[in-house]
Amino acid sequence: MSLESLPPELQCKIYGYLVTSFGPSSIHALLRVSKQLYAVALPLSVQIFRNTAPLQIGKGPCSVARNAQFLRYILVTRPELAKIVDTVILGSFAARNSEGNPHAITPEELEIYERFIVDSLGPTLGEVDADRRDKWIGHLREGYSDAQISLILLACPNVKTPYFEDSQDPSNDEVFEKPPSFMFLLEIARILSASGVFESRPPPLGNVQHVHVQSQYGNTCSWEQALRLLALPKLQIYESLNATCQGKLPEDSSVLTQLPKSSVRSIAFHQSHAPASEVKFVLDTCDNLTSFEYISAMWMPIDGSLPRDMMRAVLPHAERLTHLYLDFQDDCEREDWRENPHGLYLGRELAQMTALRYLNIGMQALTGMFDPIAIKRQDLPLQIEGAPRVVDSLPEGLHELRIRECGKAIVGQAAELLDTIEKRQRFQNLQCIVLMFKEENIEIEDVEQSFPELAAESARYSLAMSFQNRAMHWLDSGRGKTFEGIRAIPSLCSRIFADDLQKDWIDFRGLSTSKSDFEDAEAVASKATPRVWT
Repeated sequence: MSLESLPPELQCKIYGYLVTSFGPSSIHALLRVSKQLYAVALPLSVQIFRNTAPLQIGKGPCSVARNAQFLRYILVTRPELAKIVDTVILGSFAARNSEGNPHAITPEELEIYERFIVDSLGPTLGEVDADRRDKWIGHLREGYSDAQISLILLACPNVKTPYFEDSQDPSNDEVFEKPPSFMFLLEIARILSASGVFESRPPPLGNVQHVHVQSQYGNTCSWEQALRLLALPKLQIYESLNATCQGKLPEDSSVLTQLPKSSVRSIAFHQSHAPASEVKFVLDTCDNLTSFEYISAMWMPIDGSLPRDMMRAVLPHAERLTHLYLDFQDDCEREDWRENPHGLYLGRELAQMTALRYLNIGMQALTGMFDPIAIKRQDLPLQIEGAPRVVDSLPEGLHELRIRECGKAIVGQAAELLDTIEKRQRFQNLQCIVLMFKEENIEIEDVEQSFPELAAESARYSLAMSFQNRAMHWLDSGRGKTFEGIRAIPSLCSRIFADDLQKDWIDFRGLSTSKSDFEDAEAVASKATPRVWT
């Protein structure tokens, strides 16, 4: 039986497996087989629009010629396909013409695009907004990738997942320019969404549910952009990679009252350079936050991002937050711990997170204890006097606890926690405990001898232990490197350049033991399952 003999609905499901968010998509090969396959595969071929540099080490501009080609396709040649576009993946887009090709769009096409923008935004814009709209159209004429990308997002009403680098490289004076068309689109999308004038079709960006933003260090407009993205009406997931500490928060905090509360439920800051005060500013826009992840930048001292600082940022969400993943890179330098040594651990405030069900945290941030390794570093104390014990810090309703970067110092407190659970004194819902030990700091036998009877006999919980070397610590933090085909990817956290690997990393982080490179999901699952006692 040939593919062409199958019903179109079944063919569509089969061909859907050829649509990928990374690398060349095999779906395009079907367009050249026959007219019948072309008719079925064509809508699938535009589900994902990708415009990034082909040889990638982590950043790069999108092509204005590729943008112009896609705009021509969805607004001139086959406009009925615009509603099929689901995902947009972009390199950085500039507030200036970076390719020196102002004639990528013809005058006839520009007339169509201008009419589309005016009709989409409506004729009742105020003077300021109308002026910004006209500048957008002018930038289209001049070949700005920022203007092109904004039109693509406006023309595709059902885009749910835009992944993009948040700005272009800075100009010669090292000041980042705001991408004016994109910023205007974000602002006008919020205004039009609240106006209720869109009845027969969604407002601009009205179906966006999942945003991934990959920042460039030094970008000074990233927070202004983040706040407007968070105001999109259907947004559920906001992910930030390499969030910069250079971003300028609004000086007037009343800007929060001017924006609607965000509908987002999950926020992740991976490899973040942002201090806790700025993270808190973003989290304060959210009323329904249930999941938060924060991984600080590797080996990058960040003033104002000690564990206690981040605890204050998430504590206002204690009654809703169920998932908390915090990685402060225990082996990383600390800038401000001497003035505030108690900032090195979360403290008893953690126990106030009444809704928390899943916690993934490093030993130092949980206990105030530190196991050194043989590298040059600041002279951190081995233990902060007055830090509460694990049993006094954990929320009562916790279901799963994962403690990373463990050393000998935590063994006694871990045994105390297990004994407390076994005697049914507290933590009745805690069913899974995972301890990830530093392989270079402790022997497996030392751990096994500390609480073998509790671990072997308990029927109330499962206890998993893994023993990781330093490479595995970095892997769990998303800093693994891979060179695959034409891709050179420096971070597993990137959905733009490693979306396939990022999914595997999310699923299997914390399970890798003594592995020197990131492998596919099946290999990780078969080789990296930690020792489990039940």
